[in-house]
This record gives sequence, C-alpha cells and structure tokens, in this order.
Amino acid sequence: MRDSDSPMTSPAYALLPGTIVQSDSVIFSAVFHDAAECGLILYRLSDAKLFRIPFTDEFRFGDLCSVSVRGIKPSEWGYRYYRDDFTFLDPYVREIRKLKTKEGEIEVGMLFPRDETVLPACRSRKLSPWQDKVICCLHVKGYTASRTSGVTGRGARGTYAGLTQKIPYLKELGITAVELLPIYELRPPVRRQPRTASAAAAAAAETVAKSSAAAPGETKEKTNYWGFGEGYYCAPKRSFSSTGDPQKEFADMVCAFHDAGIEVYLQLYFPDHVPPQTRHDVARFYATRYCIDGFHLKGSDAGLSAIANDPLLADRAILYYDFPYQELHRESPEYPEAGKPSVAHLASFNDSYRDLLRRFVKGDDETLRDFIREFISVSEDHGRVRYVTNYEGFTLADLVSYNWKHNEANGEENRDGADRNLSWNCGVEGKSRKKEITALRLRQMRNFLALTVLAQGTPMLLAGDEFLNSQDGNNNPWCQDNETGYVNWHKSADALKMQEFTKQLLALRQSHAALRRSKTFAFGSGQDAALPEISFHGKEAWKPDFGSRSHCAGILLREDQGEAPSYLFVAVNMYWQREELGLPMLPQGYVWRTVMDTFLPEPFPAEPAPLTQQQHVLVRERSVQVLTACKEA
Repeated sequence: MRDSDSPMTSPAYALLPGTIVQSDSVIFSAVFHDAAECGLILYRLSDAKLFRIPFTDEFRFGDLCSVSVRGIKPSEWGYRYYRDDFTFLDPYVREIRKLKTKEGEIEVGMLFPRDETVLPACRSRKLSPWQDKVICCLHVKGYTASRTSGVTGRGARGTYAGLTQKIPYLKELGITAVELLPIYELRPPVRRQPRTASAAAAAAAETVAKSSAAAPGETKEKTNYWGFGEGYYCAPKRSFSSTGDPQKEFADMVCAFHDAGIEVYLQLYFPDHVPPQTRHDVARFYATRYCIDGFHLKGSDAGLSAIANDPLLADRAILYYDFPYQELHRESPEYPEAGKPSVAHLASFNDSYRDLLRRFVKGDDETLRDFIREFISVSEDHGRVRYVTNYEGFTLADLVSYNWKHNEANGEENRDGADRNLSWNCGVEGKSRKKEITALRLRQMRNFLALTVLAQGTPMLLAGDEFLNSQDGNNNPWCQDNETGYVNWHKSADALKMQEFTKQLLALRQSHAALRRSKTFAFGSGQDAALPEISFHGKEAWKPDFGSRSHCAGILLREDQGEAPSYLFVAVNMYWQREELGLPMLPQGYVWRTVMDTFLPEPFPAEPAPLTQQQHVLVRERSVQVLTACKEA
C-alpha cells in the first residue's frame, strides 16, 4: 500500500544506467545481476523519511532495471539502491551528500535536472598537436594544500578553487596541459553493506572501536590519498570543494584552464571487474558534461578499443601504457567509405624513456646509442609522452639525493614502493650541505630537465620538480595526505633558479620547430651542399662514437623556417670528465652561439656569445649545451 505522499511509479525501460531528470518525473536505472530482491530507496532530505520501491519483473529489461518516479522535486530528494540484504550508492551518482537520520548518518546520491546551470561552456577550448604540448602531472589537493602554497580564501587550499589560483603560474611556466590524479569519489572497500541506517551506524561504531583497540605497531587502515580504486566515477570529490558544490567548482576550474589555453586530462582507474561499457560511459560523460580534453586510462585495457575509436572522443587526448595500434588503426566495418579511423589523438605512456634517461644521466655504460635513438625518435601517427619523474617514484630532487627508498612512514616497514629506481645520490644519502654535492645535484637536475624537454615527443613534468620539491626519499606516498605528499612552495635561492631555468627551457623548446617534429628526420652523410636535417658528431665532426664506454655526442638539427635555414647543436656529455666535440662547417655567414649550458648555475646567458673558435666546442663534465646558428647580416 502506498502512503498518501509517496511518489508514483511506472516502468521506464531506460537504455543506460544512471538518472534522467525530466520535467514531470525522474528515471532511475541500475544493473542487477541475479538479485533475488532489489529496488530503489528514496530519502526526503527535509526529514530523512524514506520510500522503498521494489524492482519487480515489469521494471526489468535484461539485467537493467529502471523506474519512472513522479511526484518528487529533484532538489528535495536523495536516493540509494538495495540488493538482497544490503544497500549501496548508484555507481553513476554525480554527487554524494551525507544525510542525518534518527539512526545515524548515511550517504545518498543527489539528483540534477538536464538544464542545470553548472554545465560549463566549452569556451576557449583549443587543442594542440602532441609535439606542441607540455604536460604537468599534479594532485588537485596536494598541489595547494600546504600552508606554503600562497592560496588565499577561506578553505581554498587543496581544492579546485585553490588549483584555479595557480593557473597563471602554470601558464607563465609554459605548461599547456595538466594531468590530474583521480578527482572522483571512491567507493568503499568491497564488503556487505548494512541494509538499514541503524545497522550502518552500528557497523561504523564497531570499526571505530576496533581501530582504537589496535595494538601499538599494528597496521591500521590508511588514507587512499592518491585516489586509485573503484569509484563513483561521475561524482567529483566533495572534499576537493571549498564551496560545498563540487560539480560547479570543478566545472569552473575546467573553464578557467580553458580560458588560459591549458588542456585538462583526467586519470581514470578501472579495476578489471568494471565493465567496458561503464568505462566508455565515464569517458563520454566527462567529455560532454565538463568538456574534459583527455584521459589517462589506468588499469586493464578492457574497453580501450571502444573509447579510442569513439567518434565523439576523436578530439580528446587518450593516454595509455601501450596501445595495440595495429588493432585500433583498422578499417571501420560499419562505414568502409570512411577509411581508417585516426589514432592521432592517442599517446603511449610508459617508463621506457624514463629508465633509459636515468641510466644515461647517472653515467651507466652501454646507454649512449639507445638514448640518442630514443631522444630523436619521432612518432608520426600518434603521441608519445616523455618524462623522468611521475607521481609514482622519486621526485626530481630525490632522484639525485637518494640511492634507496625511504618509505618507513607508510607503515609497511619500507617494503612498499619500487626497489629499482635507477637513482644516484651524488655521494651522500639524503640532504647535504656540502657545496660540491649540492652543485652536482643541481647540475644533474638541470640535465634531466633538459633531456626531457628537448627530446622529441611530449614532455611531462611532475608538479614541483621545477622548484626542488622533495618527499624526503619516499617513492610511494600513496597514503601520505600530509606535508610529505603535498607540494612545498617554499623556494630557496636554488629553487628559484631552477624554476627560472625550467621556464627558459620550455621557451627554448617552443621557439624551435626542430625540437617539436611531427615527421621523422631525413638523415644525410654531410656530403650534400646543405647540411642534412639531422646528423651526429663526436670528437671530430661527422664521426660520432657510439661505443659501449662512450657518454658524449653532438646532434645537429636543421630548421627550415624563413628565407634561410638555421641550425641547433645539442651537445651531451654525461662523462665525469670534460670532452671536446667537433662542429660541422657552417655555410657562409653563419656563426655558432651558446644559448644554454647546464654546467652553469644560470645556464641561459642574457646575450648568447659566439664561440671563440667555430670548429670545436668544449662540453664540461656531466652537462648539456645547446648552440644555435642562423644567417647573420
């Protein structure tokens, strides 16, 4: 029997799970596999009164159950689903709110009409080719949660609004895209959920009691600070909101990035059991609702082909560990006249260049040839992201300060995190005040940044690396929702110099098309009338040494812009002694000038000076130089 004020229901036969708010009703739909009893629970927000709507056979279409509910005002109601003896939130919920009842506090999903005002306009959205992008990987909370962040406004630190305040800084630095660690609400660990509010309150009290009674040294449940896990993927985190309106605040942040010409990518982690259809729905949801520019898909590759080949997502960046390009780049059977779908929006993202670069810069033998090959490799039909640090592993400052991980604070007796870091502490483990150690570490950091930014592909920087942010040797701070996991914005004199160097380095990349190629280089022997697009040099011009013990080489790049070509010479020397490299003879009217030298504390000279002699260049130990030559009047 129905209460006089209870909602009216009828079958909806929806096509997809989720909720749809219409002018006179709300459609609820969810997937239930082999449930003996299932249905919808509506909660009136004003008094927490609930109405239970069982899903009988008339509401079922396959495993998808849906109901149309009339007589409710969306802003006044929350909802949950129940299955057999437990209740749960809608996996497609878009906002979660806590509701106080007589029996305890529960979480309910909120409803939103189709014409909601929080939808952002796709204003100023402009996508760039992969070779023109520069990505910054960051955690929304961790980027501004520290007291040192300089973020102003009540409760703004560690929020979408706080990150918005840092957009001018990222823009000035030279960043064109941000990759955000998971921003969606996490689902609780898999366990049977209490069916009633009183049972939920009792279970919560039992959990608190067990935690309080834990013996000293006993492992307690940790905070999932990074946010990797199965989620309520369509619901931006409320804890990242300073206003209590996470949808609008997140949307405003995305709009602000777009107004600054910066793209926004989301990391989406899907455990193996999450259906491919759900993954596809989530990507489409963020693309259409929030105008998100791309996704870094993490987890298994189930459903990857559908996302990569979806015409609606054809202009969104899709990053993945390794794409099965041959499978994706196939002729479409449905529309053969359309030809092969493009894979230009896809990009591979893996640690191969990171590991090779770390080995080369710290001076390992048998790395030069492989490093040069990867450094100049151009991917013509899809993107390739290059980085030396990521949220997993050491920060850049820690990479040159620690030989071993120091994860004791994680509570796992330093067993977690990668053991193979390919790092070098420059002679002292951890912090050091020795001037020679500090100078070497700073130089190595400049080398890492230079060889990341100047490589062909798309460079990615870890937030804070440009001003020496450290995690004190913790290479797996997934649970460190504290100053260890936050970016420290306090900047020493050395940090300010590194920040300026990064800014100038990104500007150098932007000003030279030869560093941002979309086509593979054409090699030449040097016997032609004009210098080739690319050539390699050793102690003598045209005679590189790629032997197993060699750590030094010169790369000549030709740029064909303007009336006359110009040239760049990238000289790398990761040996512990200085080396001299031969320079090829330039055409009449050209002069080699030094525009960058990482051996120097301030690597970019105010006025690039010509080399005293134009046949050779001295490259000091563990350093990178860039020379330029253009036709002079």
